[in-house]
Amino acid sequence: MSARRTAARRTNSTVVPAISGGSGLSRVRKHGAVVAGLAALALTATACGSDDKDAGSGGASSSPGGEAKAGGKMTMLAVQDSKTLDVFRTSYVAVADEPRLAALYDPLFYIDTKTGKVEPHMGESLATTDGGATWTLKLRPGVKFSDGTPLDAEAVKLNYETHAKPETQSQHRAAAAMIKTEVVDPTTVKITNLTGPNPNFDRTVATELTYIEAPSAINKGIDAAGAQPVGAGPFMLKNWVRGSEQQFVKNPNYWQKDKGLPKLDELSIKNVPDIKQQYNTIKAGGADIFHSSDGARLAEAEKELQVQKMADLGGQLIQFNMTKAPFDDPRARRALALAFDPNDIPKTLDNGYVPAKSYFNPSSPFFDPTQVQEPQNKEEAQRLLNELAAEGKKLDFTFLIPKNPSSQAVAEYMQSRLRQMQNVNMEIESLEIGAYIQKYAITRDFTAMLFQQWIVDPEPQLFNSFHSASPLNFIGWKNPEADAALQKGRASTNVDERKAAYNELQKQILKDLPVWVYADSLIGPIYAKKVTGVQQYNTGVVFMDRIGFKS
Repeated sequence: MSARRTAARRTNSTVVPAISGGSGLSRVRKHGAVVAGLAALALTATACGSDDKDAGSGGASSSPGGEAKAGGKMTMLAVQDSKTLDVFRTSYVAVADEPRLAALYDPLFYIDTKTGKVEPHMGESLATTDGGATWTLKLRPGVKFSDGTPLDAEAVKLNYETHAKPETQSQHRAAAAMIKTEVVDPTTVKITNLTGPNPNFDRTVATELTYIEAPSAINKGIDAAGAQPVGAGPFMLKNWVRGSEQQFVKNPNYWQKDKGLPKLDELSIKNVPDIKQQYNTIKAGGADIFHSSDGARLAEAEKELQVQKMADLGGQLIQFNMTKAPFDDPRARRALALAFDPNDIPKTLDNGYVPAKSYFNPSSPFFDPTQVQEPQNKEEAQRLLNELAAEGKKLDFTFLIPKNPSSQAVAEYMQSRLRQMQNVNMEIESLEIGAYIQKYAITRDFTAMLFQQWIVDPEPQLFNSFHSASPLNFIGWKNPEADAALQKGRASTNVDERKAAYNELQKQILKDLPVWVYADSLIGPIYAKKVTGVQQYNTGVVFMDRIGFKS
């Protein structure tokens, strides 16, 4: 299989004829953003994992700034503490729980931020020979969890089945609920897509099903697994002072220990809610790294510290609950969208946000420049508000936000602008991240909410968020044309077919306004000059096995 790499380029984990560099279809990084141009794929092609022995180190031959020295303790800052540390009820987002998951679990597969391809890490290969109806997932032999038990096919099957159980309340249930897993042998899992062929399913694995928890932890119950997690990643949880700090130590059973990984001996993650305070702490030498979506801090870091930033789909946005008043009325959604100016938010708050034009970032090949959000129109917004009030539907709502200074500032800005208008009243409900997730994702007890999304590729997150049959469609959007577009985008790996599908989706988003985006997705790690070995995957999280300090 190793010779195959010289004759073919692996894209989306399938083998296709080599594409010349001038084709324009290969994925590239442009201005720090993932430009997700896809090569047309033969759906019946076979695939094999890389035989490159260094593929488990992210498939990269070198680390930015040079390889880290062995040893040392690193301090990472986070906006909030975790509610739990199991792989089920945590958010796979770099500014939230994912750095902790990367430390504890390591990914099976990941999306390379430079190429956009799905690559193996603890997994060895992920392949389909029937257009995505079934997939064969191969694991690297000999990988063990930190308690010495094997990370084998049975462990993967148990994790995926646990995700799918409603009582688990997994944030990734939608990905696992539509598949059936079978153990072929200790290192092989057969996955069948129950809803039909999905040639993009490897992206689902890389972004939604990539972290595996030890059965020894899961069998004690989900709460126990979240409080005393057991993974196969580079670190183990040593101590957790709730609301303050988590301390991790090197995993003696780490599968890459023969390569001298992880580089660090210890990792500490401390909670500092204020983003400016996070930045100043790094600058003063009180900590080493944090992930940020604050454009102003990312820009400052380019001059004063070190940073790797990237742009994705999604961004900072308002989600409307379309199943209950007042936002079950499309006039209410449109009135709110027209009341605000995305350009005024960064001018007023000095937060470095890049004003959004669409749910799709302009750097994406799926972005349609003819399908952009309406500009602010306060006169039309007021007319709609007056019309609703005349019908006894005054726009009186509560805006749900995660409890942190940045979100609070945006919410108060919006509240101040609406106070300048008539027939509208907005209250702010600020909750700790666990209660915030419970309210919107589990009980769905909200009217409108501040939401943040970082999406490296439309699949699978857009399908999960917007398809009417998805259990993760928290906003209750039901649109047959949008459903059809999402299904077409999922069913194809052809760049033109996917572009047409997602252009149609953009039309439907603008027509129904299930969401309104006010800032482009922007994210990246900010770190001290003494830090090196920083390599990102998926939507910006850092591999924790190779990060460390310069010699």
